[in-house]
Amino acid sequence: MQPTYWRLRLLSLGAALAMLTLGPCQAQDAAAAAQAAPQEASPEKPPAAPQAAALSIAPDVQPLRPFGHVIGDVITQRIALDHEGRQLEPEALPELERVGNWFQRRDVRIERDAAGRRWLVIDYQIINVPDELRALDLPALDLATKTPGVRLETGVLPVTVAPLTPTVVLARAGLEEMRPDAGAPRIDTAPLERRLHFALYTAAALAAAWLALYVLRQLRARNSLPFTRAARDMRHLDPGSTAIWQRLHRALDETAGHVVRGHNLASLLARAPWLTPLQSELERFFEASQKRFFADHPVDGQEPAALCARVARLERQALA
Repeated sequence: MQPTYWRLRLLSLGAALAMLTLGPCQAQDAAAAAQAAPQEASPEKPPAAPQAAALSIAPDVQPLRPFGHVIGDVITQRIALDHEGRQLEPEALPELERVGNWFQRRDVRIERDAAGRRWLVIDYQIINVPDELRALDLPALDLATKTPGVRLETGVLPVTVAPLTPTVVLARAGLEEMRPDAGAPRIDTAPLERRLHFALYTAAALAAAWLALYVLRQLRARNSLPFTRAARDMRHLDPGSTAIWQRLHRALDETAGHVVRGHNLASLLARAPWLTPLQSELERFFEASQKRFFADHPVDGQEPAALCARVARLERQALA
């Protein structure tokens, strides 16, 4: 029974050696077949040519103030749009958006300076600040141009930004307490008062001058206007006397420049049209006067003094 046992052990060992020998041979055959396949396919399809790498250009960037910035400040970056005498045109301008935690891109435009050089101008506004003085990086740019294979690239620009006020004030008496609001500044009202007084004095002087002119015109009217003088004279005459009628006739004649009777009343109205509202009363006066002086008939209901007063009032309104 022992020879059979050893015989089985020898067969198992031989099978294991055969498997170890055949494994590497099959792997070598598969690798050779894989290398041969591209060589056989190469005559049918040539390999693609490698693409050329994009050319990155670092343009001129005008230096800006790198210190002393606070919240709300606007930092303007100017990038030259040329390189070695060749003009460059960006395919698209950077978008107006928030850039990081500190900056907001507010405006992007292309300008030309006095020498004719073109610049890409970008305005950044500081929208946030750290608690203490700190250096922040203005973002870099990577812009494609309309020239194939050429890009514009700029690096970051460090700027220092500080808060407007410190977080903690000095612990000294009076510095930590809340101060009351500052009082409103007093406005010097002396110039306003002087102008007001001047305006009031001027207005008073104008009013006094107007009043004096009115009084002078009334005094002149009393001495020069025919019906006004007649009305003043009638105050000293008997209301029923003939002198009152005669005095009104003289005023009518003086106004017309000739003797006026009922038949030529139109000439008086043509020379003094302001008497037109009293035309009917004047006609009745002349009829009554004709009866009184030439027919020797008594006249009732006709008052020359009242008519003269009404005519004098119209006379002053028109001529005084």
